[in-house]
Amino acid sequence: MPSAGGVRRRCRNLEQPVEQPVEPLGQPDKLWGAGSGLMVWVGSVLLILGFQIAAIIIYLFIKFRETGQFPKTFELDWLVAVLSIVSTFPAHLLTLLLCWLVVTKRGRRPFLSTVGWGWHPQFKWVHAVGLAFLMMGVAFAFERLLPHQETDMEKLLKMGTAIRVLVAALAVLTAPIVEEMVYRGVLYSGIERVWGKVAGIIAVTFLFALVHVPQYWGSYAAISAILSLSLVLTALRAFTGKLLPCVATHLVYNGIQAVALLVAPDQIINNTSTKTALILLQHLSMPGFN
Repeated sequence: MPSAGGVRRRCRNLEQPVEQPVEPLGQPDKLWGAGSGLMVWVGSVLLILGFQIAAIIIYLFIKFRETGQFPKTFELDWLVAVLSIVSTFPAHLLTLLLCWLVVTKRGRRPFLSTVGWGWHPQFKWVHAVGLAFLMMGVAFAFERLLPHQETDMEKLLKMGTAIRVLVAALAVLTAPIVEEMVYRGVLYSGIERVWGKVAGIIAVTFLFALVHVPQYWGSYAAISAILSLSLVLTALRAFTGKLLPCVATHLVYNGIQAVALLVAPDQIINNTSTKTALILLQHLSMPGFN
């Protein structure tokens, strides 16, 4: 028979709470890296190309219905230009969706705050306007100093008012937001986390310029202007840590040229868009201008 003391010790043991195993703390949710950023960039390029191909296919079928046969030669005419520009809008929307999937990890994180959307305390709209005008001046200097030949973009703008309106709408409504979200938002952030700011600035600067080279091929001035704009926007992202300053500067830069497209189309046909924009601004700033 157990003694009374033994019984009491067993009762005290039963009354003591049983220790539960401690759950290990979860690892912090890692943000995307360089690989995911490059994937988004490649995806954005493929979406543009895919919709461009779809636009060409639609063009061929329209021509087939009109003539009863497919064109034997392919030339850039008004219809294919319109279809090509319009196809960029859905490509941009799907690109934003791709950015959202990566940044939010398919809805598990907030989108805008995670990608760095917001103003830096020392950079506001007035600074974006001033920086955009400065970059317009740099582009004009390149046009004066470097060789320039007629580009595909300039040929496109000569095809009529509808083309110029579509290009202006694309330049203002979707391009600044989508391009900044891809390049300075997702791509730069991913590269910077893995390889640092310098690598991020260099890579994004050249990748942004690279996708614009085909439309400005033949003009060292235009390509140099795009390269310098990309460098400034990427450095702005690196040193402010915010995306909205890049979007605002890009929007103002494109907006100046969009106004020139719509207000001074005759000068656009005879000059580069940068030169036309600066001529227009000079006239608008003159005393007594009506």
